[in-house]
Amino acid sequence: MKIPIIEKFNKKIGIDLGTSKTRIWVAGSGVVVDEATCIAFDKKNKNVVAVGDAAVEMDGRVGKHIVVLYPVVNGKIYDILAVTTMLKIFLNKAVGSIALYNPIIMASVPVGATQADREITTQVLYALGAGETFTIAQPLAAGIGSGVPIADASGSFLLHMGAGVVEGVVISLGSVIVSESIEYAGDYFSNSMRIYVQKKLDLKISKRTASNLKKKVVSIELNSDRAQLVAGQDTIDESPKELMIKSKDLLDHSLNYLNKIEALVVNLLSKMPSELAVDVIDKGLLLTGGTSKLHGIEIFFVEKLGIPVSVVDNSEMVTINGIGQALENLDLFKQSLGYQE
Repeated sequence: MKIPIIEKFNKKIGIDLGTSKTRIWVAGSGVVVDEATCIAFDKKNKNVVAVGDAAVEMDGRVGKHIVVLYPVVNGKIYDILAVTTMLKIFLNKAVGSIALYNPIIMASVPVGATQADREITTQVLYALGAGETFTIAQPLAAGIGSGVPIADASGSFLLHMGAGVVEGVVISLGSVIVSESIEYAGDYFSNSMRIYVQKKLDLKISKRTASNLKKKVVSIELNSDRAQLVAGQDTIDESPKELMIKSKDLLDHSLNYLNKIEALVVNLLSKMPSELAVDVIDKGLLLTGGTSKLHGIEIFFVEKLGIPVSVVDNSEMVTINGIGQALENLDLFKQSLGYQE
């Protein structure tokens, strides 16, 4: 007699545990969770009130007894209990309890994660009920999910721009050859933009508004006409205020941010083995991750670096898709140079 839930799982689960988003892949079902990395609990009785997008909705809108927590910072777990609880709730909602079935679970970690960071992630996966665990570097998973032939000897140049960390890598023969990372990522960009808008336009805006501006108004193109009416609070008299914000209002801030990312890329290029330099210049730079969707970003890097640059399709989903592909070809992954015990 076959047990349907085991057949559904095929005992393989992939988790992309990001600073902003948590995505979960299940063999046979694909991506079953795509939610904010957030948990809200009542500090009076310690009960969980909400997780994911529902928890984010509570931020700034509930009493002080409700704590809204973002337990992953700069791509690293800083609250093990909160992350474990959040993931258990996500999995229970999506596929039911997995504790009895000891699945294989693979999770993404930053390429610069220390052994201690990886051990913390592994600890969480075993707490979920995993029978066997693996970790994979986020840019490597993003490369797999983007269709990059990572097993080739020729090098591939990839910049993974997440919410908590930006990671540049050169991949060859299934392994990250050189890497460079900074924490000036998507969340930093949004938070610093709130400060910029407050100082330049005398308008206090929320995290959500800043995130929306990043997606719909920010542009690196000088002649962009992108604009949006934004509601906030006047910094002088604290009264409600609406203001039409245009992309040119945010251009200096946006360019300043991307200049930091350019410095990372230039530094990475200087560390690249000469044997791979020709491959990288010929193939160009691939951009992945949600922050890579900034309007005009390709033009910026082409002008600065003088090499082809392209944002991969569905860039925010390539990491979880790559984890799924690695799990579907687990034997090949374990034989690759990118595999770590």
